[in-house]
Amino acid sequence: MAKLNQLILLENMMKTYDTMNIKDANLTHFQGVCTEKLVDEINGRLERLVVSKVRMSCRNVLLANYETMTKTTYWLGCRLFSDLLRAESRVLREKVEQMVELLNELVLKMVNVDEEYAKRFFERIKRAYRKKRITKFELWKAQQSHLTIKKLKVYQADLTADILIMGILKYDDRPSGDELDGVDMEKLRKELTNGKKLPEDFDLECAKLRRYSHWEGDMFIIDYHLLRKYMFQHFGDLTHKQHIAMFEYDVQMKQIHEDIKLLEGEKVWTEEEMEMGDGMERTIGYAAKTMRAEGELKHLYDYTWLMLLMNETDGLPSFDTPTSYVDYMKQCGVKSMPTRSNISKYYDKARGEFPNWTFADADGQEAKRRNNVAKRFLNLVRSVNNSH
Repeated sequence: MAKLNQLILLENMMKTYDTMNIKDANLTHFQGVCTEKLVDEINGRLERLVVSKVRMSCRNVLLANYETMTKTTYWLGCRLFSDLLRAESRVLREKVEQMVELLNELVLKMVNVDEEYAKRFFERIKRAYRKKRITKFELWKAQQSHLTIKKLKVYQADLTADILIMGILKYDDRPSGDELDGVDMEKLRKELTNGKKLPEDFDLECAKLRRYSHWEGDMFIIDYHLLRKYMFQHFGDLTHKQHIAMFEYDVQMKQIHEDIKLLEGEKVWTEEEMEMGDGMERTIGYAAKTMRAEGELKHLYDYTWLMLLMNETDGLPSFDTPTSYVDYMKQCGVKSMPTRSNISKYYDKARGEFPNWTFADADGQEAKRRNNVAKRFLNLVRSVNNSH
C-alpha cells in the first residue's frame, strides 16, 4: 500500500462521479458497489497498519493528503451518498466513517512516535546520505590562515541560516507573537557574514528554530530529540535536497563544535583579567564581560539571575545578601551593577529551581530568556574551568 494508491484512487473516483450527470439508477448502484468494495480493501489494509510495528509503512500512508482525508465531511460531501438508495448510502457511509477513524489512528501513531525509533530511523537515513568524505566546512577550514572562535561562530550562524532559508521548518506551526518577540534580528545580523541576504520572513523561521535549540557556551545546539518528531512527520513533504542539507548540517555542526572546544581550551587571560584576584573571580568576570559584549545581559537586573544561579550551584560562590554579591562582582571587574534594592526586588520574583525558574512578573519568552541568561553564564564558567 505504498503511498496509499487505493486511497488516492477512491478520492479520484468520487471526484469523477461528482463531475458526471448520471441519471441511471443501475449505474449509480454499480458505482456504489465498486466504491464499497474499494473502501473494504482500504479498511482491511489500514487495520493491519494500525497494529503493525513497522512505522515506516505508516509514514508512507501519510504521504497522502491526510489533512483533508482524515475529515469525514471531505468524503461524505460526494454526491454519490445522496444519489444511492437510503440503505445503500447508510452502509457506505458507515464504512467510510470507519476508514476515516482508522486514518486518524494512523496519524496518532505517527505523532506519538517514540524517540528511540525516530533516532534509529534518521541514523539509517544519515548513513545513506553520508557519502562525501570532505565537508564544505573542512574545505573552508583548510583555507583559513588563522582559525578563531569568532570565525567559527560566523560560519556556524551562516550554516544555520542557510538551512532555514532552504525551508527545513516550512511545515512547522506559525510562531506566536511572543515567539517572534524573542528573535533579535539586529543581533542576528551581526553574527552572520556581513551583507548576507535574508528573506523577508526569516524571523519566522528563526522563531521556529528556537523551539528546537539552545546554546552551550559558543556552540549552537539543536535539540534533536525535539526536532526528530517534526522531521519524521514531514519527511515525505521535504525534498531530497532538503534531506541532504539537513544531514550535512548535522555533520558540519559537530565538526565546528569540536574546533570551538579546542580553541576554548586555549583561553589566555589578559593582564587586566589577571589582576581580578583568584581564578574563580577571573572566570566570573570573564563570563560577565563576554555576556555584556554579546548583549545577553540586556538589563542591569539580569545580574540578579547570575546571583540566583550561583546560590543554587555547587562549586560557585554563594551570597547571603545583595550587598555581598555586588561587592564580589566589583572585585571580579564588573563595574556597572544594579542597586541592591533592585536585586532584592527581582530576586524575590523567582520561583522554582534552575533551569526551570518561573517568575511572578514574567512568563513566556521573557521567562525563557531569563533562564537562558543563567544557562549562558554557567556554560561560560564551566568552559573556562574545564580548560584549566
